[in-house]
Amino acid sequence: MRRPGLILLSLILIAVMILSVLQSDLLPAFFNLFTGEVDGEIFADDLDEEAPDGGGSADNGEVPPGNLKSLARQLTEGVSDDYEKLGAIYDWVTHNITYDLEKSKNIGEYGSGAAYLFKERKGVCHDYAELTRALLKAVGIKATYERGEVHPAPGKTENHAWNRALIGDTWYGLDTTWGSGFVDIEKEIFVPRPSRLYLTTPEELARLHSGPEYKEACEAKLRRSEALAAKPRSLPKYEGRLLKLINKSREEEGLNPLKEEARLLDRVRKSAATAAEKECRGEEYTLDKLGEAIKDSALSLRLSSFGIYTLTLWDYPVPTAKEIHRQILKQKDSFLDDDSVDGLTVGVVRRGDLIAVVMVGLTYY
Repeated sequence: MRRPGLILLSLILIAVMILSVLQSDLLPAFFNLFTGEVDGEIFADDLDEEAPDGGGSADNGEVPPGNLKSLARQLTEGVSDDYEKLGAIYDWVTHNITYDLEKSKNIGEYGSGAAYLFKERKGVCHDYAELTRALLKAVGIKATYERGEVHPAPGKTENHAWNRALIGDTWYGLDTTWGSGFVDIEKEIFVPRPSRLYLTTPEELARLHSGPEYKEACEAKLRRSEALAAKPRSLPKYEGRLLKLINKSREEEGLNPLKEEARLLDRVRKSAATAAEKECRGEEYTLDKLGEAIKDSALSLRLSSFGIYTLTLWDYPVPTAKEIHRQILKQKDSFLDDDSVDGLTVGVVRRGDLIAVVMVGLTYY
């Protein structure tokens, strides 16, 4: 009598197991029995952290966990070319890791290394270099940890860390710290600004590290090429905001407010776009054509006189309307403090990191 009961119990257990596998929400638990994964953490082998070639190791003994190796493989999945793998890892680090200004002031109070940076997502150059090296080695690319003195700005010297990577018979230099952004000294903040400028040859990277003027020139060249490749976009909100700020400044000076003149807006925006393109190309430009067009429209607009003002401003992140207004006030060469001016047309165009502002002040009869 007991045998049928045992058979029935066995059938029930088998049915439960089959149902567990078929249920999608129970699949992870089922597969965890075979993969060693619990609550999203994979207990895989640790990454190999042997001492790097050249420059010595700053390894503090921390070994990146298996999920770091998984990330490296995920970033390079389907990629067969080692240089493309190098670029994919460089891009991930520079786009996802933040420089830690607080840690840089007192490094001893913080952890360090690849595992630390992978967890915290912010660190200093040592951490960047260790994480980059670990990710590269996880996909079979020989990488070294380099360290030495660099000159980020004229008269400034600091200790720094970066990497080299071997692809075939060719060594590449990469600095994922400098490639991730820059520190705004005045605001005391890190500004994320990923760039491929610092993935290059070891010789070129050494030149970027040692020549601040050369580094600045290369960054400016890259910024201009990126802006030239970007489409010009008008910024209507900035235009309206600037008019309000200008009128507020005039009110404080006891001057009459300026009326918005929309009939010239399209023409002024086109002139701002032209100014932006010329600036991107490093070419001189004038607004003579805009002046001629306004003269042709003077009768229909009932103009007795007009003045044109232009400003081009390179900045990243994009400056606020208040910051642009402050720049305009600093130049002291506009018509904004002229009480005879009645109307104003403001055109603001953005192209990459460049903001071009063209304003036309109008006096009616």
